[in-house]
Amino acid sequence: MVAIVQDDCTGCDLCITHCPFEALLPLKVNPEGRKRPKRPVVVIEQNCVGCLSCIGSCPTDALHEISLPPISLESPLLDPAQRPETEPFNRWKKRETRWA
Repeated sequence: MVAIVQDDCTGCDLCITHCPFEALLPLKVNPEGRKRPKRPVVVIEQNCVGCLSCIGSCPTDALHEISLPPISLESPLLDPAQRPETEPFNRWKKRETRWA
């Protein structure tokens, strides 16, 4: 799986377009006290399959791999945290990200 260091995330959204499972989304609002002007990206654990295609896209190395425990009963996916309020990201609309 992938995790994001929020303080290192600049909110450039490059990783979002590299994720084929839409597991990375920007927060709806910038958290209070954040030093960077753009809102950070968060990982939606339920969608992340651990393909790691997003890691190389981050210019600040905010993304890193975390390993899941070998016993599935200890997996963080069994008891996910409250899903943060995210902003929809339409990456398939023509000219939205220049990828499609």
